[in-house]
Amino acid sequence: MRTLRNTLTAAVCSLSVFALAQSECGDYHKFNCARASDARFSINGQSKSASVQVGVPTELNIIVYKGQDYRISLCHDQKVLGDQLSIRLVEKIREPREVTEQVKEKQAVLDADGNPTGEEKEVVRTEKKTVYEDQRKVLWDNAEHDMANEVEFSASSSKRVIVEVMAPGVPEGKNKKDVDIGCVGILIEHMPTPNIGF
Repeated sequence: MRTLRNTLTAAVCSLSVFALAQSECGDYHKFNCARASDARFSINGQSKSASVQVGVPTELNIIVYKGQDYRISLCHDQKVLGDQLSIRLVEKIREPREVTEQVKEKQAVLDADGNPTGEEKEVVRTEKKTVYEDQRKVLWDNAEHDMANEVEFSASSSKRVIVEVMAPGVPEGKNKKDVDIGCVGILIEHMPTPNIGF
């Protein structure tokens, strides 16, 4: 009985710590991420904050709309997650692929006059069909842009985009703590794409 009580107490404590971490991170982007210098940008409702574990990729699915400019910026707890986050914008694209399958079926055995004999034989035939697979297309990777924590772009079409984040953690000996979960805020801002030119 005592072991069960200790186990339940440990489980409740773990859940409480997780819930506290989640609540502490809930509005992290509102208070820690720097806004765009261009006042035409408005905060997008898809902005979000979450607890992120070191070394575990985390994804936020968003929709960008044609005719809008977007600014996506990240802020994070550097003491736990490290100085720089790995950030990628990824699009999932459903692409068709043709596959060939062998299909087994039973056919009636016919006699010389074309009448069924009551027996069946197994016949294998080849059938082609189209299957759709999700391919991941990297649109932007901060590793190719000096580990920048923000990106601005114009959406030429509406699409679903994944903001993929991974924290490397603090190097050994650099104020390293035993904690490996910290807050990350993803601030998304948008404005109508300005008409420029003739």
